[in-house]
Amino acid sequence: TRLALAAAALWLAGATPELTSTPGRQQAALTVSWDSANGMARLRVGPVLDSEELANATRSGLPVRVRVRVELWRDEFFDDLVGSEIWTAVLLYEPLEQQYILRPPRGAARRFTDYRSARRGVEAGYDVTVRPSREGRYYYTATLEIETLSLSDFEELERWLQGELRPAVAGERSVSGAVSEGAKRLLIRILGLPSRRIEARSEKFRVQ
Repeated sequence: TRLALAAAALWLAGATPELTSTPGRQQAALTVSWDSANGMARLRVGPVLDSEELANATRSGLPVRVRVRVELWRDEFFDDLVGSEIWTAVLLYEPLEQQYILRPPRGAARRFTDYRSARRGVEAGYDVTVRPSREGRYYYTATLEIETLSLSDFEELERWLQGELRPAVAGERSVSGAVSEGAKRLLIRILGLPSRRIEARSEKFRVQ
């Protein structure tokens, strides 16, 4: 049964080759910077979803997950991790209503009639909540990952393949059963689904 599920997923993914970056982009895909005037950091997600492969994958019924991790480091002889925050945004398509649903990291779900508007709901600026609490020299690092098939277990995959319109894609449950994070990533690579990883680092700054 599980082999049949994997075969069906492979058939569905036949029209979604690996994601390639668009040359000549002028806007950075991901930046994180410290605003000394306001005493806070700002994360900006650029045109990371501007891809025909991702658009096709979403229209085919694959939920697109954007995971972001921001870390604050204290710049010392041995750099010290001060804190971190993680958030996830999920974009999926409902064929019956012909609408894109975006579950942002904060706030209620939003609906869009076209992919371009939906992706711009993700490609935006975000306030970073983790901040320095004492004097010192610091910097931020940020990592963004895009996945089009990140499922917590084979039961969820089965519901998706059977055409359930609202699969459990919130990403709030821990990985269970035989499908670990490594196994999920391997499945994504085997199926040739679009995926991407982007890293960014801020300039070093001093807090007094």
